[in-house]
Formats: sequence, C-alpha cells, structure tokens
Amino acid sequence: MNELTIVDIANLAGVSASTVSRVLNNHPDVSAKTSARILDIIHSNGYVPNDSARNLKRESMKAVAVIVKGFSNPLFTTMLGIIQQELEYNNYTMLLAQVDTNQDEVTAAISLCKEKKPRGLIFMGGNFRHSRDRLAMLNAPFVMLTITMHNHVDRGSFSSVTVDDYAAGYSLAQIIRARGHKRVAAIGSNADDISVSKLRIDGFRQALRDHRLADDERQIVYAGAFSYQAGYDAARVLLGKTPFTCLFCISDILALGAIRALHDAGLSIPADVSVVGFDGIEEGRYAIPSLASMKQPAAKMTHESVHILLNHIRGGAAHRHLLFDAVFSEGESFAAHG
Repeated sequence: MNELTIVDIANLAGVSASTVSRVLNNHPDVSAKTSARILDIIHSNGYVPNDSARNLKRESMKAVAVIVKGFSNPLFTTMLGIIQQELEYNNYTMLLAQVDTNQDEVTAAISLCKEKKPRGLIFMGGNFRHSRDRLAMLNAPFVMLTITMHNHVDRGSFSSVTVDDYAAGYSLAQIIRARGHKRVAAIGSNADDISVSKLRIDGFRQALRDHRLADDERQIVYAGAFSYQAGYDAARVLLGKTPFTCLFCISDILALGAIRALHDAGLSIPADVSVVGFDGIEEGRYAIPSLASMKQPAAKMTHESVHILLNHIRGGAAHRHLLFDAVFSEGESFAAHG
C-alpha cells in the first residue's frame, strides 16, 4: 500500500502536483532534470502508482481539462501557460488534450470527462457548430476561448471569450484602404470553414465592398491549414492569380509563411507588397520585417476565461459571453501605398 501521495512527492521535489502527474504519465513537457529528481524521490520512497489508485485520485482531484485544436499556434502556447498558472494558484490541476484538425473536439471532451472527471473544461480553437445532444453529454461546465457557437445552441448553457472577428476584419480593411492600397488579397484557412477564418474574411470583404474596392474570389486563397508552410504555399498560388499591393492573412503563422514566399519571389516587403496578420504573436515582433497584425488581447481573454469557469464551478454562476476588440499593431511589414 502506498503511504506517499502525489502531493507529498510534489512537496519533496519542490514542484506542482500536476508536474508529478505528467512525469508519472510520461508527458514530454517536463525537463529531464526535473523528471529525474521526481523519479528519484518516487523510487527512494517505494511509491508504485497503479491504475486503480490513479483513477481514484483523478476522481477526487480538482482538475480542469483544456481541449486544444490547433496546437501549433504560438498564441495558444502563451494562453496555455496563463491557464496553468491561474489554475495552480487556485489549487486546480490542468489536464491538457490535443485534438487533431480532423478530429471532433466535443467527442474528445466527452471521453475525457468519462475517464478523468474534470470539474470544468476550456475549449481552445475548433468549430462553431455542435449539436445540443452532444453538448449535453458534457457533464461539466465549459468555456470556449477564442471561439463561440452559433445561436442554435442555448447560450445560457456555456460561456465564451473571444474577439469580434468580423469587426476586426472590417476594421483592418478600412486601415488598408486609408493607407492607399486598392489591390488587396487575403489568405484564409479552409473554403468551408464557418469559424474565425470565415468571420475575419467576411468582415474584410464587406469593408472592401462598402468602400468600393475590388472584391474578387481570385483575391482569396485558402491555405487548408494553420502552418508556416501553408502560408508559404498559399502566397505562391496568389502570386500566379492576381496582382496585389497588400496581403491580409487570417493568422500570423500564415502571414510569416507568406512573407517568406514573397521574399523568395524577389519581392520586397513592404516596398512591393505589404503584409498584415492576425493574432499578435510574439514571434511576429522579431521577424524581419516585424509583422503588422490585428492583435488579440490574449492575456486578458485567458484570465477572464479561467475566472468565469472557476466561478461557475464554485457557485454555479451564470454563464457569460465576452467579446473583445482586436487592436491594430503597427509593424515593418505594412506601409502606405502610392
């Protein structure tokens, strides 16, 4: 019988209980030095975890599950760090689940709820549309961070924290027009996407129409994924379709990939083509040229998400839906034209 608990091991090692749990479950996100220290304490004290003990612990521990779709996005990396800090400060453990692009995040969350019984969930990335019946199978309150769902779902049954993606796309097109650009292009994610990509592109295109600028399907290419390579490939396609002096990418990752493609094509940025992204990730500040972007208030959004969820867990507080403004962040990749 084990005399030592995970909390005891954590105290002896000078780490959090969640770090010990990750070592026990062979997660790769713990340094070799820390893992060795924890394992040495485990072995020297004769602690031998077993499946039943782990399951009992999981049932009783205060945990919040974070379901991430789009794990490669550096914005999410920043947010995850804040979530973990907030949860640990409030004596909660973070359970992290990565969902592939072709997987359904609600299905993954349902399985996680059955297996590990978290007190609440945070969804990062993913789709807008899920059936009421499927959502009803989640036996814990949840918050959607960076996204929300359409009105066919009872908005009193969940919370959301996101930017106004449509308004941000519209505002950016106005800024681009004010700087003299008349031939613009855009890179989205998927043509059938109904989430943030569609809202940002729709807002952008509506502003073009309202200001009597060209709005042609040839000006838009869908990358098919959120990656540097996808942005690179999409920009190469655009170069063969239509001339443009400014390129809007619906994420900074796509924008950074596109900048490389434009450079490889012999174009100077922003002298020949301006490029603007969306998110405001840290990597954009250090790119050459530094990336202009519609910046999300990531830290504030993340703190609000955790607070809303914990308040609901503790006292059944009403669900909330917060909508933040994205703010244009100047960068060397964007300049006036003409």
